Amino acid sequence: MSVLCLLCVSCQQTEEGHQQSSSETGLYKIHGLNFSPYQGEQDPHLGSEISLEQLQERMEIIADYTTWIRTFGSTHGLENAGFVAHSLGLKAALGAWLDSDHLTNEREIENLILCAQTYEADLVIVGSEVLLRGDLSEEELIGYIERVKRSVSEIPVAYADVYFIFLQHPRLIQAIDVILVNYYPYWEGIRLEQAVAAIHQWHQQILKLAQGKQVIVSETGWPSAGNTIGNAVPSPENASYYFLNFVSWAKANQVEYFYFEAFDEPWKAKYEGPQGAHWGIWDENGNLKPGMERVFNGETMEDNWTNPLPGGPGEPVIEFTYLPPYGSFDDLRGQVWHVNPLDYRVAVYINVAGSWWTKPYQNQPLTPIRVDGSWVCDITTGGRDQEATEIAAFLVPKGYDPPVVLGEPFLPRELEERAIAWIETTRTP
Repeated sequence: MSVLCLLCVSCQQTEEGHQQSSSETGLYKIHGLNFSPYQGEQDPHLGSEISLEQLQERMEIIADYTTWIRTFGSTHGLENAGFVAHSLGLKAALGAWLDSDHLTNEREIENLILCAQTYEADLVIVGSEVLLRGDLSEEELIGYIERVKRSVSEIPVAYADVYFIFLQHPRLIQAIDVILVNYYPYWEGIRLEQAVAAIHQWHQQILKLAQGKQVIVSETGWPSAGNTIGNAVPSPENASYYFLNFVSWAKANQVEYFYFEAFDEPWKAKYEGPQGAHWGIWDENGNLKPGMERVFNGETMEDNWTNPLPGGPGEPVIEFTYLPPYGSFDDLRGQVWHVNPLDYRVAVYINVAGSWWTKPYQNQPLTPIRVDGSWVCDITTGGRDQEATEIAAFLVPKGYDPPVVLGEPFLPRELEERAIAWIETTRTP
């Protein structure tokens, strides 16, 4: 069952009205927006109630810019979101917020089912990142999903979580009609220029796992302020660049999506750090942030996601970006340049008291490289590793099995012969 199918005559009428509105305004409509109406001191964790008027006011701001809205809860006033969305010509993906509280889960599920049965939803979402947070077991979550599917036979049922959760829970794929997958290069510390290339790589994995089931990107975005995470730097310029880059990728690859998110929400800073309050395309007051208009004006970027090459063409280079001090248990961090990270790996070795050792483990002698060229290796996995005085790293082709070294006085010569670049350094007590 495809979400693209309209489920009733009234939905067809709103779709026609939506196309007319888009033509009248001259705006390019994105596929969907994650919508949360909270303002000021309002906080869903504290049970803040959302009035019908507030839903209407906030949704009117974005109605000309998107085709769908997606919500995260079905209580405290959010159960009215589908009704308001349809009145504005929007399609509604309505969610039930599930956590470890079975009493509140019950109210969420009951309201979600009612919204679907009264045709206020075009897609229903049974939980968001429940498995990531560890709030429910897979079995408990699937139980809720199957209950909703029995009650809502005409509307597709989905679950949303980060991509690696789906990779770890293939049984979950079988339970749902639509896979809603979250991609956040920012949280994984990937630099802006390679962020969408990372999404492209992850998305291919999910499509293969889906085996023909519909896959929708349910969350992705970049904050306009907050903390730097690894190589990922938040700023207004970076947020607008990422928005344009992602939508360009989605257009080119015909990917449906819900962008995260419509508005900045101050309450999130308490739970996610300062960046939590700055994910919106619009600020808290409903003002479109600088640079975001480029997407709605129909601009696109050229393909920078299919063949990522950090640093562009050039001689292959590997370097250390963070060398832990002697005695530290910190991870070793590095960067490669001028190669496709998907085609290479890093082999790391440390020398402790005159003996070389493979890192991180003898059964894991290779360190993967992120799409932005960065890599991280745990070099203190046993013994006196923190006392290593020499550290070496070799950039080797994917598929090459490097020699496992366990206490040898010298590194094998074949490493230099097979590597396309390498680096070695010393540190003192």
